[in-house]
Amino acid sequence: MNDFNTLFPNFLNQCGEMNRVLTPIAFVLLAIGIVSSTVTGRRSPSAYLRTIGRTFAFAAVLSYLPTWSNEISTTIDTTVRETLRADPARVYDQYQKALALKKGDTSSGGSKSWWDLLDAQALFEMFISGVMWLLGFLASVIVFYAYLVQKFILYVGFALAPIFIGFLAVRTLHSIGVGFLLGYAGVLCWPIGWGAASLLTSGLIDFMSDQSFLASGGIGGAAGYGLQNLMGLAALAIWLISSTIAAPIIIQKAIATGAQVGQGLASTATTAGIAGIAAGASAAASLGAAGGWAGVAAGVAGGGAAATLGAAEASISGSSYSMLGSSISSLASARGASRRRPKKNDPTGDDAVRDLLLRSRN
Repeated sequence: MNDFNTLFPNFLNQCGEMNRVLTPIAFVLLAIGIVSSTVTGRRSPSAYLRTIGRTFAFAAVLSYLPTWSNEISTTIDTTVRETLRADPARVYDQYQKALALKKGDTSSGGSKSWWDLLDAQALFEMFISGVMWLLGFLASVIVFYAYLVQKFILYVGFALAPIFIGFLAVRTLHSIGVGFLLGYAGVLCWPIGWGAASLLTSGLIDFMSDQSFLASGGIGGAAGYGLQNLMGLAALAIWLISSTIAAPIIIQKAIATGAQVGQGLASTATTAGIAGIAAGASAAASLGAAGGWAGVAAGVAGGGAAATLGAAEASISGSSYSMLGSSISSLASARGASRRRPKKNDPTGDDAVRDLLLRSRN
């Protein structure tokens, strides 16, 4: 896929132009900081030297911010991808490698069961691999757009940096400038969030590829292996999508406020799973009652959309309430109610009104 600079070739130049336009404001704020530090009572020569040193440091940050941020971003991205091997889009390859490794460890001895003779295990693992490929594709799309958003935030931050870096020199505005730099550093560290999320992803893949149940042979071993994979696949699907969306936001919040990354990821995955199940069941039930199999299909689609939006909102806000997801579920319910036709023997609609009142009381 193309990167941000390829898709928007003039955006960085425009941000650089805005940075140059706002740079005089930064120098004015730096001068105000020096003057305010000088006229506020008696100060020692060392205090004046510290003020001048801080001013030069702020000017250096203003001048070298794009260079430093480029190097830091490249280093973090390379470390996460090549050293930590953390890439949500490579979940299919990770599963295939883990499966081949576990099969190699268990293929040296033992008699084959009917499960192996019928090759049902291979068919089942092909199904799991297909789902893994689909999850990896969805994760790759999310990561691609996340990198676009990251570059957009960094470039806009670079364009407005002179104002906020100038705030660092003014005592009453110093906290705003610090918050800006912490937020900027948090955006640079977005890939580290995917690295933290990959720890549980690798654990779930190891759990799914474990061959312990098959070693016992028979129907029980095959059923246990199938249940193990289905449970792991459900957990992995919820975890992979929700953590891929939420991990950058959570790592940014952790750098800015010191919040716990693991707690944020676990809370987001739990919230997304519960909201998705509830929204899907509600929308499917309401539309299914109205339109038969077509209503069921539409309900599942509406529930899936509500679950996706709920996961995104929970990742950003940390709340289990999803305004967009609830709106979709409500629209689904309204659509189901609108498709209920009045009875032929009730031309005035009195029975329909009575039914609605009874349902509202219940």
